[in-house]
Amino acid sequence: MVRATFSGFDTALSALRMNQKKLDVVGHNLANMNTEGYTRQELKTSSINYENPTSFYMNSNDVNVGFGVAMDEVRQLRDQFLDGQYRTQNGKSSYNESIGESLKSLSLFLDETKVNGIRSSFDDIQRSLTNMQDPSKVQDPVYEGELMSRVQAMTTLMNSAAESIHQAEKNEFHKIDGTNTSENGAIQKINSLVSDIGDLNNRIKKNQLLGNPALELQDQRNLKLDELSKYVPIEVEHFSEEYSSPTPPTTRYRIYNYDSAGNVKGRSDWPEDVRVNLVYRDSSAGNGTEVKKITLVNGAIDADLQDASGKHNNVGKVELAAGSIDAPLNTKLKFTGFQKRGAAADTFTTDTKDVRFSSGSVQASLDMLSTSDVRALVRGGGTINLADLKASNEMNSYSYDFYMGKLDLLAETFTKNMNEVNKKGNTNYAGVTNPNHVLMINKDNAGGNDPSNVTAANIGISRGWVNGTTHIGTNGFRNGASATNRGDTTDTVLEMLEQMTSPMMKMNNTKTNYADYMNNVSTTLATDSYANKNAQEINKAVLEGINNSRDQLSGVSLDEEAANMMTYSSSYNAAARLMTTLNDTLETLLAIGR
Repeated sequence: MVRATFSGFDTALSALRMNQKKLDVVGHNLANMNTEGYTRQELKTSSINYENPTSFYMNSNDVNVGFGVAMDEVRQLRDQFLDGQYRTQNGKSSYNESIGESLKSLSLFLDETKVNGIRSSFDDIQRSLTNMQDPSKVQDPVYEGELMSRVQAMTTLMNSAAESIHQAEKNEFHKIDGTNTSENGAIQKINSLVSDIGDLNNRIKKNQLLGNPALELQDQRNLKLDELSKYVPIEVEHFSEEYSSPTPPTTRYRIYNYDSAGNVKGRSDWPEDVRVNLVYRDSSAGNGTEVKKITLVNGAIDADLQDASGKHNNVGKVELAAGSIDAPLNTKLKFTGFQKRGAAADTFTTDTKDVRFSSGSVQASLDMLSTSDVRALVRGGGTINLADLKASNEMNSYSYDFYMGKLDLLAETFTKNMNEVNKKGNTNYAGVTNPNHVLMINKDNAGGNDPSNVTAANIGISRGWVNGTTHIGTNGFRNGASATNRGDTTDTVLEMLEQMTSPMMKMNNTKTNYADYMNNVSTTLATDSYANKNAQEINKAVLEGINNSRDQLSGVSLDEEAANMMTYSSSYNAAARLMTTLNDTLETLLAIGR
């Protein structure tokens, strides 16, 4: 049996076409070298062999030879494991980055290594009281005016710090919900990304059914999946659409072909779908932490169907469950999965303590907006467990409410102590107290002389002290005031001065003075910032390492593509030379017998 005359030409022609196509792919890669999200492509090939068995009568000297090379498909060079690792690490890095931004906003007014703030104002108050120890200066309006102005400066700093924390809370809430703002929040971005991924799933599948791999659309989807992983932890899985078979009754998958007995006999042309699962942890049942999932994008199944709001059935959504711009603390989000056929969609609502994410900027914002028990624990007077000052033991830093609570306790305690001491100094030996003795007040209360419910946001000095009807008391009381022994006129000042250096504030399970209390607040913030910065640097280094590994596989390398170009060009020339040689051989055969 003689090999077909032109089979050699077909082999050479297939090689020419294959190398030309490979050069086209190289050119496409180089053209998109700087395109964001582009994945390097390659041409997958296979050998063309005999499909039919060899004839029984074939000459024993004949040897089977293939018919060249077949071009199967152009595919992307990606590693699903590296993609998953990158997205997991991307969420961890985003969590630390978001926490770092929040702590930085607090450091602008609480970090007293850079600015003279509340702690320094207490030092100024102490200096004024020290100057007033001389009996001749107690009733001197100049010295008392200096004390009043420094106390007022302290209250202004507290008011400003409280307002800054409130503004930081609002800014944090805007990160979650961008309604009525110029920028979208996480809710709007997640919904947009989920909707886009669902639409891309549908478009990719329709293209693949028509024989187009839609590689550029897959690049767009990968970019959006990477971006989504910054907000919430996700898992991406490839799956096949299922259907039920009555004979025999079983569940089958569209990516396979089955025989009459229901056995898989090969792979079909039906493409796989991509499912995006949101991963969260739930410890609300009290039986430890359980890892759960909810599907945000269910491939392309039912993607052409939508509800009354226009949301397609293959995607889920997130919405605000609790919290507002005016009451941002304890904000909660409700996540809803894709619309199942004939069943209600899966849902869950976040709760910082029990239902939370392991990473992502959304959890960072929810952590910073959680409430702290610092006020109740300190006022309770019992032993303080530092873990109870955070809504969850998984939190890496204290929330805004913790620092607000610390300032509220300071404002409340300082106001109470100053007023009590001045009341003693304004009470005569007969036990009659001058009603105009209140120095520190809640400036939001009517009248301007009410000291009840003082916080850092509303602490101020009384109207009487400002207009001169209230003064620092000069009645003695430290030695037991009586008609014959009225004590010293400096008793009030001395008592206030002692309080400035005495342990008046409960800090954890000990007591300290006002200035050291503020030092502790600044130190706590600095410790949180330092620990978060270290974690961020580590996570960022790991993320960059994973990204470099992805780039080595999926990124376009100029050197590698140049080497491929030379290889394919040489192969093309060799195939062309083979065709020339075959032509010379054929001419030799044709010349026989001329």
